[in-house]
Amino acid sequence: MRSFLIAALLVLLAACEGGGAPAPPGRAHEDFVLTGEFKTSSNTARAITGGMVVERTEVTFENGVVLHTEVLNARRGGDLIAKNGDSFAAAVVGPGTLNVELRRVIEQVLPAGVIGLCGAERPQFIALAYDARATRVTMLVFSGSEAPGPEAAHSRVCARFGYAAPDGARTSEGVVL
Repeated sequence: MRSFLIAALLVLLAACEGGGAPAPPGRAHEDFVLTGEFKTSSNTARAITGGMVVERTEVTFENGVVLHTEVLNARRGGDLIAKNGDSFAAAVVGPGTLNVELRRVIEQVLPAGVIGLCGAERPQFIALAYDARATRVTMLVFSGSEAPGPEAAHSRVCARFGYAAPDGARTSEGVVL
């Protein structure tokens, strides 16, 4: 009887540890989805996009460009962008502990007379890199047929934009002032 109770407790304990199946390929864990409004913090963002609003399936820019996106598996700053390439942290000049939210660009909607985020090329992926408080967000824009990653050979950074949270940092609990 005692063996049965111990076995049952171990099964319950394992179930409570959150060690369930990982997120399916191509899907992010809910905790890694960044949302909110951000103002420009780089000259490139000021000149090309203006501020941005990040939502679960869409990124909208002040200049009218809209990216319809799909959130992919989260990355870390130390992860490589390409085979034998730099890490996300090196590309954004940040620490290896950065959170990196990778998104596939399903569609880029351009208003008349506005240039796309990769110029004439269609952006295929974006990476939103930020620290735990998300006071600053760097968006890397990628062209090419492969998602950025340690084995990618057909993915390249075509643009980099910097943004800042206007009213403090964003966390899973809300805005920290």
